Amino acid sequence: MIINPYSVTAAAPLEKGYFGDHSRRKDGAFLYRVVEIRHPIAAEFVYSGWWFRQTIDISGERVWGQISWLDLKKEAEFTLPESVDPARRPGRMEIDFTRGLRIRRFRIWIADELIYDEVA
Repeated sequence: MIINPYSVTAAAPLEKGYFGDHSRRKDGAFLYRVVEIRHPIAAEFVYSGWWFRQTIDISGERVWGQISWLDLKKEAEFTLPESVDPARRPGRMEIDFTRGLRIRRFRIWIADELIYDEVA
């Protein structure tokens, strides 16, 4: 088994904050985040989990959606729109929720590169 020496262990305490050299949180609320991404693409990432529906829009284009009547999805995989990334690289969002369905941790990956990590 190969272990990444730079990865954070699950036992490490999470410090509150927003982490990412090339992205920043523009807005956020209960089940809602807007993140400005500057690298490796220039785009606005919008996640919404309101009204039994989860969606991800990148620069105004819907790249993922899910009806969530019974439970919220904690992971979403999508492909970047061609207008933002001609190579159409894959992306992934991961969310950890508290018991009250508040976002505890919110991460965005593009092509296996962690570009945004928020710990609430």
